Amino acid sequence: MYGRKIFGFCSLSLFFMEKLMRMTKHAFVKIPFVVLCMLLVFIHTTIVSAQPKKPLSLEDFFASSKFAGNAFQGGQWANKGPVITFVKPDGADGTDLISFDLERDQQTVLVEGAKLHAEDVNRRIAIQNYAFSADRTRLLIYTDSAPVWRLPTKGFYYLYDFAAQKLTPISSREKGYQMFGKLSANGKHVAFVRDRNLFAVELASMKETQLTFDGAEGTIINGTTDWVYEEEFGLRDGWAWSPNGRYLAFVQLDESKTSDFVMADLQGERPELKRFRFPRAGEANSEIRVGVIDIATGKPQYFATGNWHEDNEAYEYIPRMGWTPAINGKHYVWMLRMNREQNHVALLHGDPANVQLKTIFDDKESTWVEPFDPFGGNPKLVYLEDGKHVLYQSERDGYNHLYLYKTEGGPALQITRGAWEVTAFHGYDAKSKQFYFTANAENPAEQHLYRLALDPNKSTNSPSAPVKITKEKGTHGINWSKDWRYFIDTYSNRHTPPVTRLHKADGALVKFLEDNAALLRTLTEYDFPKAEFLTLPGADNNTLHAYLIKPTNFDPSRNYPLLMYTYGGPAAQNVTDSWDGFFGYFHAYLAQQHQIIVTCVDNRGAAGYGKAFESAVHKNMGTVEARDQIAAAKYFGALPYVDEKRIGIWGWSYGGYNTLMAMTKYDGPQVFKLGIAIAPGGDWDMYDTIYTERYMSTPQKNPQGYKEASPLNFVANLRDEQELLIVHGDQDDNVHFINTLHLLRELQKNKKRFQFMLYPGGNHSLQGTGNPLTYLHLFQTMTEFVKENL
Repeated sequence: MYGRKIFGFCSLSLFFMEKLMRMTKHAFVKIPFVVLCMLLVFIHTTIVSAQPKKPLSLEDFFASSKFAGNAFQGGQWANKGPVITFVKPDGADGTDLISFDLERDQQTVLVEGAKLHAEDVNRRIAIQNYAFSADRTRLLIYTDSAPVWRLPTKGFYYLYDFAAQKLTPISSREKGYQMFGKLSANGKHVAFVRDRNLFAVELASMKETQLTFDGAEGTIINGTTDWVYEEEFGLRDGWAWSPNGRYLAFVQLDESKTSDFVMADLQGERPELKRFRFPRAGEANSEIRVGVIDIATGKPQYFATGNWHEDNEAYEYIPRMGWTPAINGKHYVWMLRMNREQNHVALLHGDPANVQLKTIFDDKESTWVEPFDPFGGNPKLVYLEDGKHVLYQSERDGYNHLYLYKTEGGPALQITRGAWEVTAFHGYDAKSKQFYFTANAENPAEQHLYRLALDPNKSTNSPSAPVKITKEKGTHGINWSKDWRYFIDTYSNRHTPPVTRLHKADGALVKFLEDNAALLRTLTEYDFPKAEFLTLPGADNNTLHAYLIKPTNFDPSRNYPLLMYTYGGPAAQNVTDSWDGFFGYFHAYLAQQHQIIVTCVDNRGAAGYGKAFESAVHKNMGTVEARDQIAAAKYFGALPYVDEKRIGIWGWSYGGYNTLMAMTKYDGPQVFKLGIAIAPGGDWDMYDTIYTERYMSTPQKNPQGYKEASPLNFVANLRDEQELLIVHGDQDDNVHFINTLHLLRELQKNKKRFQFMLYPGGNHSLQGTGNPLTYLHLFQTMTEFVKENL
């Protein structure tokens, strides 16, 4: 997949307000609420203004931990109450498992690291991940992991018995790494993937049974997925136990027809070749099917998901799969099946006893359907515990909203509606009959928690109006307890770094879990510029959202250079009222130390503004995005305090691509003086099938669209007065370095000047270089380039 801000008074006042209210509760003092607010403002302003401000520096941001801030450690919710469990270093070479009562601020050690001595390796192991058995008498521990592509998804599993305080390996390490190990709900088995096959271990006897035998490098994958499924569908773990522990459902991919991609690792004394399957746009994908195994027999059976054909096109993808709750006493395998164009999805139920399929509903669009969060964090299909209903998110009315289906089939009930988007669905509390979700209903830049009262089982369903629970301006990330009595809210805005608090279900504050007070004290020592939000006219009479960062000593009579930051691709939104602790620091530094106004504009194609706005790029990438960025640049250039001859643009990944298109197409060469493109794409037919074809169809069906979308066809338009810096890492397994090599060749063929910075070993995010100061070097390089040319 072409795959944040400044602490202000708001969260500080809330933190001290809680402290003061607790003090006054036990003292015979009455302080009016308004007086308290005024007192806090006065204290905060007086203390901060009395100190001279320090200058911002890139070294402070990217070569120290001064502005790193703190994050609440998080964990797994217990079954009841405001209690989580988490892993904590024990001060030696191991980890403790801790139970943490958040409301009482009490921590209890559940498993001491000293007791996790593994006899098979004669040393202590560290807990990297864990799962409790259903009766919470045993703990499945994952340890000693190694990366597969980017994620540490292979390692070794152990079972810890709480009563016996005994640690047992699930399988011999000599047989190889294990992946995605899980306890069955009945506590009788642990299953896992090894060498592309599924295995199950009967815990009573520790007997290991191989369940699939056809997994092999370059052909069959059982229980996990290939590179493109992980990258674009966010799917790597490809199997699940049934809720009763009887069956195991899994995906099987056949990648024998998928083309290889080869990368050369030049970090050692001799080149090393890395091969992995990477289907490019228009090429063959891995073939996928869903199987089910009765653990009693150990024999796989497969659902006939490939019998769906439409307009001479067969199904191509199964991006999600799992088990239903009990429906009339029986559990089914559910799966989402999509065509290759990704504009038609169907929800299927499969009977594990006879592998028969039933279609529950389908969803179609003229552009694309996205029935899943490609980043993996927001489930868009959720079954209610009653087994009678399934909630699904769809953009069918022009905005992403919630629809309730019956699992027996039939029409959907739309339960949210309006010119705004649901951004996350959290679940349904059957006891209070409340649906909980996050949405941008008040402002596209903000996200708040809402509740909606509805009894799905009433014959006359009429959803009530949503009620907002969160209050603070900005963006709220929500994590509910299992019993729906508490939630953790991590919120931030452009001027407030993340603050994490525990709330009751009605929104009442219980306590602060992380206030980031230390970062606040650091930030107040510096003269940070603040961002302001605005709307402006885009191309084709569209309204665009943006934020603007001016120097704190801004003088409206001056002419300032302007640098635009862009991403601009689908499924992403940059103009958000949320903390930006990475690029935000860089932009603040440019504004404050170098008197450069910085802006970010969400062009058409960005998420958060409705289906029509986002789908304007359908079969049309590299056009409307560039036109909107150019229109925005012209708008800013007409302002009296912006020098229209000194406007630059920069971006990373899709943003690097967007930068190239804006600089070279339409009248962009006359508008932009400078551009910085980091890890940019060069030609869409060199990118992967799933992402590219979702938005562009195939090169065979849309050749003109692909031609218009490639910056290689437009670099000849660069003017001699324009300055271009290209940055890439040679180990980028996402947007391959070959894209930049083709771009450099076209620039040279057309006798265009440019600068190029290569980061050896750098991946798509420029990690992997072996240099902890890579980002410092990058932003210093960018700063010098901007200073010299803008």
